[in-house]
Amino acid sequence: MARRRTYDFADEDFLARLEGLHLIAKKLAARGHAGARRSRRLGDGLEFADHRDYARGDDIRFIDWPYYARMEKLLLRMFHEHSEADVAIMLDTSASMAPGGATEKFNYARRAAAALAYVAMGSLDRAVLQPFSDSLGKAMRSGRSRLQVLNVLDFLAGLAPGGRTALGDCAARFAARQESSAGAGTVVIISDLMDCAGELSDALARLAGRGADVAVLHVYSGADESPSLNGPVLLHQAETLERMALDVTDDLLESYRRRFAEFRAACEHACLSRGATYAAAPTYVPFEQLVLQTLKRAGVLAG
Repeated sequence: MARRRTYDFADEDFLARLEGLHLIAKKLAARGHAGARRSRRLGDGLEFADHRDYARGDDIRFIDWPYYARMEKLLLRMFHEHSEADVAIMLDTSASMAPGGATEKFNYARRAAAALAYVAMGSLDRAVLQPFSDSLGKAMRSGRSRLQVLNVLDFLAGLAPGGRTALGDCAARFAARQESSAGAGTVVIISDLMDCAGELSDALARLAGRGADVAVLHVYSGADESPSLNGPVLLHQAETLERMALDVTDDLLESYRRRFAEFRAACEHACLSRGATYAAAPTYVPFEQLVLQTLKRAGVLAG
């Protein structure tokens, strides 16, 4: 990769970490059986999968002639057949992803989106990056080569958080858009789910309507989970700009922590009830670990 650029959400070793992630993903996929992913079947594709005995009538172009030369046995080479289904990544770009200008969650979400796209392209799939807030933003559809990762990073670098969250409406519009295309084999929502937990169940139902595997990366920071506040404070709601004056006590903080745990549990229950994968994504968890965990749970990777 000759071109170099500094990205505000990725440190200097980011590309090296992505390459390491790709290699781990390849090893995991190799441990599984051929065709482990539901959206992929054996046929005349691009990626070698396995051998089987040659049978009369098989296409002789796929005979493994080097093997025959050594063992005098005819084996047919089989390949993964790649459908036109994409790995779609719906990235929340609403204001709550960077409250008060703090970009910890937004940068983490962009790194996770880049990693998901990179692994998808390394598996010869296309990735669709779809930003959303109160409406769907302009999307990017990649090619099937991970060498295009700089295009993905450029696209993500051009996004900025702002606006309110309308997950239900955006999911409906995105699902309708997929109706006129080949659809998505996997849809991953990356969001803090703030102000949209009540819409999550219906949004998942719409996205899974055409048989797609759906996963949710629930991004939150340590401050979301357990804020470090004390005494009189003035809180600002990132999306509605409402203000609230509070006197923060230990009891109030403990009550907040319980409510946040209940919020997380409700989001996970909504995912499970719709057959979707839920992955808690606190920003202190390495994004490589999160991405591999999510892809395995969603059935994209074997292992």
